[in-house]
Amino acid sequence: MTEMKALLRFPGERKIALTDCPVPQPDRNAVLVKTEYSVISPGTEFAQARQTSAPLLQKAWQRPDLVALTFKHLKSEGFGRTRARVNNRLGRPMTMGYCAVGRIEATGENVMDLKAGQRVAIAGMGQANHAEWNQVSVNLACAVPDAVSDHKAVFATLYALALHALRQGETSIGDLVAVIGAGLIGQLVTEAAWAAGALVTVIEPDLARRKIVTGESRAVGFAKASDASQSGFDSVFICAPGKGNHRLIDAAARLCRDRGTIICVGDVTPNGRRKALYEKEITIRQVRSYGPGRYDPNYEERGEDYPLGHVRWTIKRNMQAALDLMADGRLDPTPLITSEIDFADIADHFAKGPDPAQLATLVRYKNAENAPLEPPAPSVQTSKPAHDHVRVGLIGAGNYLGGGLLPLLQKHPNVEITACCSQSGLAAVALSKKIDGLRMHGGANELLEDQSVNSVIITTRHNSHAELAAASILADKNVWLEKPIAIDRTGLDLLHKASSTAQHRIFMVGHNRRYAPMAAKLREALPTGVKQFHYRVRITPLPVDHWLHHPDQGGRTIGEISHFIDLIVSLIDSELIELNCHWIDRTAGDGIWQLRFADESMGEISYLRGNRGDSKEVLEVTASNFSASLCDWKKLRVNGRIAIRNWFGQDKGQAAAIEVFANAALSGERPALMPSIEDEIDLMTRILKAANTTTAQTPN
Repeated sequence: MTEMKALLRFPGERKIALTDCPVPQPDRNAVLVKTEYSVISPGTEFAQARQTSAPLLQKAWQRPDLVALTFKHLKSEGFGRTRARVNNRLGRPMTMGYCAVGRIEATGENVMDLKAGQRVAIAGMGQANHAEWNQVSVNLACAVPDAVSDHKAVFATLYALALHALRQGETSIGDLVAVIGAGLIGQLVTEAAWAAGALVTVIEPDLARRKIVTGESRAVGFAKASDASQSGFDSVFICAPGKGNHRLIDAAARLCRDRGTIICVGDVTPNGRRKALYEKEITIRQVRSYGPGRYDPNYEERGEDYPLGHVRWTIKRNMQAALDLMADGRLDPTPLITSEIDFADIADHFAKGPDPAQLATLVRYKNAENAPLEPPAPSVQTSKPAHDHVRVGLIGAGNYLGGGLLPLLQKHPNVEITACCSQSGLAAVALSKKIDGLRMHGGANELLEDQSVNSVIITTRHNSHAELAAASILADKNVWLEKPIAIDRTGLDLLHKASSTAQHRIFMVGHNRRYAPMAAKLREALPTGVKQFHYRVRITPLPVDHWLHHPDQGGRTIGEISHFIDLIVSLIDSELIELNCHWIDRTAGDGIWQLRFADESMGEISYLRGNRGDSKEVLEVTASNFSASLCDWKKLRVNGRIAIRNWFGQDKGQAAAIEVFANAALSGERPALMPSIEDEIDLMTRILKAANTTTAQTPN
């Protein structure tokens, strides 16, 4: 296990601290970078620091959407589960920083244009962090020319933002440009506009900051917009904070020429009085960070570039342009460096609060403390692992695990959570603060080599399930795999190939509904003979940028439908002989799934978008002289009488499923209610075939 230090903010504890974290392993579209320098952008990062230390009530006021979601969970799931969700969200740390420079230590298998040992400027919140090591997408890492020092290259991200702002303003040679605010970003926008041949005027009340731009003869400076003798600017860049009021927009509008442009670079509310905006027909534009590609997971996470002929200036191309301009001397950020600190002192730097005299602070990472990575030493197993406890390694630690499974695992007397790894490492850090002695690993491969772990729980994104489960089986671990077990035939083949080695280990899919008390009660009450099942599932739309929408995740339906099919299969003592899907709107996931069993029983699952207030899950079962209904896992009615009622939330069987898994892992015996790995592979094969062989239909 290899650890590093990173600067993290902990919203639940309202603090910022240097924290031990696992060194991440680069995924296939990323590089692992040993950080040499990072730069603190005071406006953005001290604002984050203030948010971290704000009281919970103030945070709730700023995010009413999350408060509403919390009340929704409280109503449906009860106090205990909701509290676990909230604590999990508040307990997860967040990174700081977004611009750094360093050397590549390792590259992912899909990275072709960057190599180990190469010096790179890196960008992006959550990627170019204040940390000794960073995993960075190939599209957010840019090779540094030899002529550019680390002290300059570390500004490539910030210059990319400035260049993108100029492109939003369509700035060209001879343009009259005004910049409101001469903080760090305002200084960079001013310099870049000057380098582009624009005539720049800066509005900044701070004399020291005005002197920097006027001393370099890049701009004319004034303390107030009303002091500027000239008006009629082609474009006005607002680089000062102006959230919640209209004064900055009004001032910028007065400075603009007829049909001029206002570019909001800082955190500005784009509201202003209508008169000036209307009379001059002014255009207001926003700057979305460093350029096209920002917030696009295809670009930032999956390494997919935009064609040059269609998108000339992406994030990476803006960074490269900035580095080239630094190489030939047309851009030089060194006058903006007002202090330099050691990485060990960075938490104290933020604790002191912002200093108006400071612009850019460089953070220096000591090479002696940041030596090249050594491969983790393999765990030595001196004796056969004891099986008096289920020693669990968690692969993935997202919201479902942290808010749902984790509290149940911690309560189980025979389960020890001993190790964890997560995609960014941050979820593992959060768990290490909850669980004494938890070992944080940099990736799944490292965790699977940990001989003290005899069982793994996999709760990662869907496209990684089959590969991770197969690797875990081959590593001789008991496996709890969240659904779906695979999203394509390739994944199923991996599992099938690995399954021959799983004879002495337990393989269980997280189909928890089959283990729920209501399912057990319904199973006991069902009569023999032919039965009809109608399962009504209503889904709520996901955000358009949710990861499940990406094609490489298989889609929401493939990710979830096995839950409901598995429950019906578990209630019938008969073989499933036919499964069909009739798509209503495949893009949205709406479809009707039909099941037919050997005893002539039938099942139908209507998996459709619902309306507000609809019950999410209603299962109705009918047979001769028999009827039953299960509503949202809160009430089970059998033959007109209430058999079980959950007054305080739902019980979908997670606790019972963990009990079954733990007992099976300890005994080495698979209980009758737990399907074999071959059964799970067969069911998923049927689901994929049904989904892909039915003609998709879309509404007129």
